[in-house]
Amino acid sequence: MNQDHLKRSTYRFVRDSVYQLFHLRSKRPLSREDASGRITAFVYGDILILAALIALYPQDLLTFKALTYIIGTGASTFIAHVLAEHVGIRVAAPDQATTSHLKREAWHAVPIASAAVGPALLMTAALVGWIDPEFALQLAILITVVRLGSLGWVVAHLRSERVVPQTFILGLALAALCLAAALLKALVTG
Repeated sequence: MNQDHLKRSTYRFVRDSVYQLFHLRSKRPLSREDASGRITAFVYGDILILAALIALYPQDLLTFKALTYIIGTGASTFIAHVLAEHVGIRVAAPDQATTSHLKREAWHAVPIASAAVGPALLMTAALVGWIDPEFALQLAILITVVRLGSLGWVVAHLRSERVVPQTFILGLALAALCLAAALLKALVTG
C-alpha cells in the first residue's frame, strides 16, 4: 500500500467516523420520537453547560477547575440522561428496555456531550495560555447562547422542515427561556 493510498483511506475513515458520530446528514427524517429525544438532550445539555459557565470566574480558567466543571457537567449530564431515559422505559414498556434501547438513548444524548465540547476547548486554550481567560469564558458563554438561539433551526432540521423567519424567532424565545433557567440554576446553586 503506497503512502497516498494510506492518506486517502485514513481521511475516509476519519470522515466516516465523524459522520457517524455526529450524524451530520440524515438520509431520512428522524421519527417524531427520535427528534424529540435529540432536542430534549440538546436543550437539557445546553442549559446545564450554560449554568456551569455562569458559575465560573475568569481566574477559574487558570486552574483545572473550569475544565473539570465543564467536562464533569457534560459527562454526568450525559450519563444521567441516558440512565433516566432507560429507567423510564423500564417502567413504561419493560420489554423494550434492551441493550439496543440503551444505545439509542445514548445516541439521543449526543447533543448533551456536544454542548460541552466548545467550552471545554476554550477552557483548555485558556489553561495553557493561548487565550485570555476572561475572553475564553465570555466566548464559551456566547457559543452556548448561540447554540440555544439556533434551537428553532435545530427543531426544523430534525423534523425535516423548511427554515422560516418564525423558526429563528422561536429559537430566540427558547434561548431566552433557557438562559433564564441557567441563570436561576447558577443563582440557586452558585
